Formats: sequence, C-alpha cells, structure tokens
Amino acid sequence: MKLLLYSFILISFLKADMTVFNNYRQNNNWEKKADTVLYSDEYINYLLQNKNVKFGYYDNPVNVIVCFKTKKDLFIYNYNKKLQLSTKFTNILTGKNSGDKWIEGDGKTPIGIYTLKYKLDDNELSDFYGPLAYPTNYPNLYDKYLGKSGHGIWIHGFPKNDPTRDFDTKGCIAIPNNELLQLSKKIDYKDTILIIDTKNLPTTNKEKIATILKNLFEWRYDWKYNKLDKYLSFYDKNSFKKDNKLNFQQFANMKSLIFSHQKHKTLKFSNIQITPYPSKNKNIYRISFYEFFKAGNTTFQGQKIIYLQLIDNKIKIFLEN
Repeated sequence: MKLLLYSFILISFLKADMTVFNNYRQNNNWEKKADTVLYSDEYINYLLQNKNVKFGYYDNPVNVIVCFKTKKDLFIYNYNKKLQLSTKFTNILTGKNSGDKWIEGDGKTPIGIYTLKYKLDDNELSDFYGPLAYPTNYPNLYDKYLGKSGHGIWIHGFPKNDPTRDFDTKGCIAIPNNELLQLSKKIDYKDTILIIDTKNLPTTNKEKIATILKNLFEWRYDWKYNKLDKYLSFYDKNSFKKDNKLNFQQFANMKSLIFSHQKHKTLKFSNIQITPYPSKNKNIYRISFYEFFKAGNTTFQGQKIIYLQLIDNKIKIFLEN
C-alpha cells in the first residue's frame, strides 16, 4: 500500500514536469527527486492518517509505560496507529524523596524518557526485587547533557519476604509482584519506552508532529546531498552538543570537511519515534530512529537519538549521539 501511494505521489508530481523523466534518463536524477517527496505535505499527511499522536508519533507498534510519581499510578499503552490503554496499576512505589533525580544517592526517581535495557528473571535477583526486574538506561543522553549522575534505576517488584509492606525505593519504580507479572506478559522490553513525570505528561498534536517530520526529512535531504548551510540551519548554534563532546562550531567544522568531498551517500531512516519530553520547556522532543548510512568506505547502521526544540515551526537540534 505504501509503495502504491508513494508511486502515485511521484507520478502525479512528475506529470506536471516531464523534464524530470529526461533528467532521469540522462542523469539518473530519479533518486534525488524522490527524496524531496519525503518532506512533501502529501507524504506527511499519509504518515499521520488515522494516527493518535497524543503521546507522540511511532512508525511501528510500541508499548508506552507511563509512570506518574505523585499519583503513584502506572499505565501501559499499546500504540498501533491508535492509542489504547492496556492496563493501569495504582499501587506503585517510587523514590523516597520528591522531585527530579540529579545526583547519585538523592533517593529520587528521574523524570524523562527511558528504554528498558533487558529483563532480569527470578534466578538472577535477590529476594528484595521480587520475581523480575527491568533495568532502565538512566542516565540517558539528555540526563548526561544536563549533568545528572547516578545509575541503577529499575522497574522491579516488592520484597518476596514481605510483599505487602510499604517502603520507599532509592529511585526505582516498584510494582506489586502480581501486577509486575501481568506487566511482563503485556510488553516486550525491546519495543517499550518508559515515560516518567510527576502527575501530567506533555502531549502534542498532528500539526507539531507534521512539522517535525517535515523538518526531519528536509534535514536528511540536506545531509544526503551535502547542502552544508541548510543542514546546519537545523541545529541550535548556542546549545548544541554532539555526544556531550563537540560543540556546534567543532561539529560544523567536521561536517564542512566531510561534505567537501561530495561523496554519494545512502541514508535511510526507519522505525521513527517522536516523543514529547517531560520538561519545563514543553517544546522539547526526543527523536529516535534506525539509521543506515553509507558513504565511500564508511558504513553505519544503528539507533540514532536526537533531542530538539520546536521553535517557530522549525526544529533546532541541541543534542545527538
């Protein structure tokens, strides 16, 4: 279906400009013209049709665990175009101290977006953690950018020897053991994101998601076709960091050298995830996608993470891995 619509858009567009066919025949320019379709309004509208984007945009089905620290509630949502509440737990426990986690040992549960790294089963855990656990990736890239420290933030159960007692964690999310076992049956940790906030999550809408997608594919186009100035215009010159190492000017100098070689690039994005980030600034988004990149002898394939602000209908990337 996607291929048919994609072809239809191309054919409709090309009917008005037959010179494109001539360019394709003589210069093999089809790929470049096709790449412009990715940031057309028609294609963006196609991606968003029938999708509920309240908590973000997701190319593929995903589970979203939402934890509200103040309310002690945890929700599991299933995303497959539509947003569906799967389960709600109302007796969870979080860190003994309120507020966002900043330093090692502060007894606070972090606020942010996290992934589940792996699953620990009963025989891999002490009795304190219950029947299973999911370590998270705290501190994430943005946490490190902010200067946060600490480690070992998990989703786990209650102590086996006293599974009903009320206790405070050191920053983890604890779920009653029978409910934790239910959760494990409803998610695949590899396709799950965890969003933690105090009592209300940031939400978004189709207009904002459309703007981000359009900008994202334009950024990809400028990257692929070595359009340095336009490519760099998508970055925040004042606050950008590359892996918390290179500042904007250092990054721009590196890209200028690379782009000057004018190498043909293969650049593909798939499994795109766009999630509004819990923050005092409501226009921060976490973008994740699988990237395949090839230029000359250089090849990369793996997950790409970027953080950006949406300012005046344009993305401004301030952090990327």
